[in-house]
Amino acid sequence: MRGQAAAELHEASLRTGERQRLHATTLRIPAGQITAVIGRNGSGKSTLLGLLAGELSPSAGRVTIGSIPIDTLGHRELARRRAILTQDTQVSFGFTVRDVVSWGRTPWRGTSSVAEDTTIVSGAIGQQGLSDLADRPVTALSGGERKRVHIARVIAQRSPLLLLDEADADLDLVGRRTLDDLVSDHVRSGGTAVVVSHDVTRMAHVCDHVVLLRDGRVHADGPRDEVLTQQKLSEAFDADVQVTGTGEALAVRIPDAPA
Repeated sequence: MRGQAAAELHEASLRTGERQRLHATTLRIPAGQITAVIGRNGSGKSTLLGLLAGELSPSAGRVTIGSIPIDTLGHRELARRRAILTQDTQVSFGFTVRDVVSWGRTPWRGTSSVAEDTTIVSGAIGQQGLSDLADRPVTALSGGERKRVHIARVIAQRSPLLLLDEADADLDLVGRRTLDDLVSDHVRSGGTAVVVSHDVTRMAHVCDHVVLLRDGRVHADGPRDEVLTQQKLSEAFDADVQVTGTGEALAVRIPDAPA
């Protein structure tokens, strides 16, 4: 597993109008690991994740998941291979918690897995401590509770590649720990995770691999301790970043960046 790639960019770039959102990038996401994607606002983090998710199409180059070109996969087949959790997870209508979590099973309709749907959905709801809220409209829940509903949805989806784009933004400390545990459990069970987050110190405690972006380019890419260095972070954030410790004891302090 460790020698394989869960997803890859092959000279992939994205331009929107006059804006070059991501320059030509060749990047390998190692299977069976947690990859953190970090960088300043506007550095290309969400663009990179959107390309990996198949929600954005590259202007040039190509993207593969498990060696398969992503643009050859239908929506349902793509959803069986990757699940996405973003900062924006609004539900406008009165769907219940169980309804929303059940959406995670949609890609598996018409397969032998449907026999497990009820058990999988109930298990995901229980894992997030939502059993007492299962029949309540999601619109009646707090922000943190709604995020847990969507965490349960991606658990129920059971896709091997988990993509999180600042999914921790509206969570408290307990919620972030729960999310980190989810990602770690997913990888321990044989999956792969890619996490975009502004919390560099927290990511240092959970990730195996880091992609550090700067101005739409990969500034550094590799094992955690090789990328999260004072020099590389200072260059990428255009600030005097202070790094102490190594491994899970690593701590990063990033002062306010200059305007």
